Amino acid sequence: MNDHRLKSTHADSLSTQSVVRRLAGRYLFVLVAVAALVVVDQAIVQPLLVRLNAFAPAINVAGRQRMLSQKLTKAALEFEAAREDATRTLRRDELRSTLERWAAEHAALLEGDRQLGIQPIRSPELSQQWATLDPHFQAMVFAADDLLGDDVSASHSVATIVEQEAEYLPTMDRIVKLMEDEAARAVARLRMFALAISATVILLLLGLGWFVVRPATRTIRGQVDELESRVALRTRELSSALSSLRHEIHERQLAESRNQRLAAQLTHAERVATMGHLTAGLAHELNQPLAAIANYANACELVLDEQPSSDGRVRQCVNQAKRAALRAGQIVRRMRNFVKPNAAATASVSVNSLVEEVVELCRTEADHAGVEVRLELLASADRACVDAIQIQQVLVNLVQNSIQAMHEVDRRPRELVLQTSTNGSSVRVDVLDTGPGFAATDPDAAFAAFHTTKLDGLGIGLAICRSIVDQHRGAIWAESRPGGGAQVTFTLPLAATNAERDRNHSDCVCC
Repeated sequence: MNDHRLKSTHADSLSTQSVVRRLAGRYLFVLVAVAALVVVDQAIVQPLLVRLNAFAPAINVAGRQRMLSQKLTKAALEFEAAREDATRTLRRDELRSTLERWAAEHAALLEGDRQLGIQPIRSPELSQQWATLDPHFQAMVFAADDLLGDDVSASHSVATIVEQEAEYLPTMDRIVKLMEDEAARAVARLRMFALAISATVILLLLGLGWFVVRPATRTIRGQVDELESRVALRTRELSSALSSLRHEIHERQLAESRNQRLAAQLTHAERVATMGHLTAGLAHELNQPLAAIANYANACELVLDEQPSSDGRVRQCVNQAKRAALRAGQIVRRMRNFVKPNAAATASVSVNSLVEEVVELCRTEADHAGVEVRLELLASADRACVDAIQIQQVLVNLVQNSIQAMHEVDRRPRELVLQTSTNGSSVRVDVLDTGPGFAATDPDAAFAAFHTTKLDGLGIGLAICRSIVDQHRGAIWAESRPGGGAQVTFTLPLAATNAERDRNHSDCVCC
């Protein structure tokens, strides 16, 4: 059955290809015919249009030649009749300018002139009339030149101009008439060619619709019916493959679960690595309260030996020792909670308190680096429903990055500022330093995984910070400060008014 279906499909494909080739040949024929008409239009019609556009200026100038010849005759008569020197000078200038313009336009009609937009119009009849006109034109030009150069023969020159003008005007009228007739014939030819091209295009379009579009429509309709049947067949085949896709989806979900577990392990590894950097500071912090406990214990022994009845001082020393011991326990508890592998449940906590605790945790490292830490906790509503340990990890990463970035700063103070503020329905935390800042091209690239500028860095600290903030439905971004330094900002949504207000002390570093 499958072989029969394949043979039928192959036969249908061959038949369709034959029809397509036949229709393609017809379409190609129409395309070639239209291209040929375009070539004819460019080779015949367009030159006729250009030539027709050149007729109007030439006819206008030819008509103006008659008026200029009359103006030339009038100027010659007025020059002859003038008696005063000023009047004769004025008439001579008028005669000279008229003669120059008349001669220039006569030459333009014969040879063409780009400035006047005139192209010469040539035909046997026009050539014959120009030959008839030339003796009269030359005689008038010579007489005008004689009149301008010699006042003695003025009467003879004027008489020559008047006599030749009588022959010049009717000949010029015939030239203008021949030009108009040539323009009319050009218009007629242009109309004939345009009608022929239009009729041919219409016939080609009708043939295209009848011999190409109509068969193509029938072929497409048959192909659509065949396509619908194939779609139905493919639908049945796809339904059988749905079960395998479900299995693949299940496998993908398992893979995503494994990736999430790996991400959680990587986050915990980053926290443990961060605590490694804090080991020296924690040891220093532990040594101070433990030394104080020993000193206060020795003081108690001395006081008891010297003044057994001094209960007040004994109690004061014991209280001091107790507070120092509690402080040592707090430091140890901070370290234990910070490296817990399992994240605690979210709770409503004060972001200002988290900032203060992280600053105290990193105070020693800042002092060793010569960094002045300043707090500007301006958030009026600062309680957010978050995992305190993870948010503290974000703060520790940002504070340590700022401190390490300012190691190379020598020409300006090393200052670290932590700001909090309330922005609508979220609390905003800004970490500002006076380090070198981020790259000007793309500060957001610092949050990409494995992107680092440190020689011994892993490049996952800021990427983990973004992941943690995103999990808390917040936002984090970085930018360079205008005066130098970097600014990293993240926001967290405020806790709802009916959220739990009790703080989970066992989940905080500074319990």
